[in-house]
Amino acid sequence: MSSPIVTDIENAAIPAVLAALQAVQAFSTNIGVDPTKWALTVPGALTVLLGTLQLQIPVLAQSEVGALQTQLNTHIAAAIAALQAKAAAAATPAAV
Repeated sequence: MSSPIVTDIENAAIPAVLAALQAVQAFSTNIGVDPTKWALTVPGALTVLLGTLQLQIPVLAQSEVGALQTQLNTHIAAAIAALQAKAAAAATPAAV
């Protein structure tokens, strides 16, 4: 079973992965089915593919950092709340 952090990080990456797969699909369409023309079509199609993949790097980084920051803030807030509860319990005198 995966942890909530992993799930959030995976979910944040889905749009970038989809765009990368669509770029690969477009590459295969752009090169065409005739191998005799690949010398002409592959360089341009490869340029488009690499450009599309490079544009996904900032999108992926931003989404991953955002998901990680959300999880980090949630865990820090939970730790603060737990410590405050323990401090309040220690400050309360025990009933005899």
